[in-house]
Amino acid sequence: MHAFCFDSLASRLRGCITGGVTLLVALSPACLYAASSNVIGFYSVTVPAGNSAWVSGLVGPDVYEGAATSVVADVDGKALVTFASPGWSGGDFPLHYAEPLSGTSSGLAIDILSNTTDTLKLNATPAAAGLTNGMVFVVRKHATLKGLLPDGGGFAPFQDTIALFNSAGVQNTYFFNDGTSTWISILGADASNVVVRPGQGFIIQVAAQLTLTLGKGEVAYVKSTPTRITANAKVPNLVGALNPLSGSATLGTLGIVSNLEVFNDSVVTLNPGSLVQTGTFLSDGTNFINGLGGNANGVLLPVGSSVVVNVDAAKTVTLNPVTVAP
Repeated sequence: MHAFCFDSLASRLRGCITGGVTLLVALSPACLYAASSNVIGFYSVTVPAGNSAWVSGLVGPDVYEGAATSVVADVDGKALVTFASPGWSGGDFPLHYAEPLSGTSSGLAIDILSNTTDTLKLNATPAAAGLTNGMVFVVRKHATLKGLLPDGGGFAPFQDTIALFNSAGVQNTYFFNDGTSTWISILGADASNVVVRPGQGFIIQVAAQLTLTLGKGEVAYVKSTPTRITANAKVPNLVGALNPLSGSATLGTLGIVSNLEVFNDSVVTLNPGSLVQTGTFLSDGTNFINGLGGNANGVLLPVGSSVVVNVDAAKTVTLNPVTVAP
């Protein structure tokens, strides 16, 4: 069992990453309507002063859905996935991903490297990702900082920060520049197109309590299918449910318990404002358990909060889908 810690570039904060946040959630009926098979809307969370862990419960719209007519490996081994007359012109998807709706990679956001008029080149090998002919794919644009928070979300310019962890566990921190309406890195580079993957959590640091509204930009759609994410080994993996339509979530409803190595991989919860660890939970294969061996499936995870998943070996974990009621 282990817990990983981080060093915040913005505040030099040190602490074990965990989850558990208090927030307010509201999806307004006036802004909620059917869009293909999705629901579009917005919701707000109350971000306390200090540091807290969050996730976007929304994704971008489906821009294409179809069954592959062929899946082959390119000369470099990457998957070439061809569709029948999709109507593309080539170079259509510079910041997009393809998500299989079946197979071993169902729900995984696979980056699109390039496309022709009928073929996607994906950042995966067909065999490793289990990609086959006839498999249905959905194409979406990645969520970005600009797409999530086009107006800065109320962040104090050049002061409040949002931070993401990459696959190596390195934290990257960003500020909002109100003069150019862009997100920037700590070195001042434009970071508006920095990708926030589905289910990927982030750390928000604010000087004063903030009501943050997600869904005001292009990332405004409820995802009603499972989401598979990669948990990297021996680094903090911030993970959260894509469930803005629910008033609350629990460890059990995340859906990832069976993906974790029994009595070894851990899920850690955080206190909002301080990021102090509030709990560490293991999987027994069927349920989450606490340090005393008791069932911890019912531990509350307020909507919008992120937990930290710690694993010794890289693996994919699958978050449960949202049930969208009419």
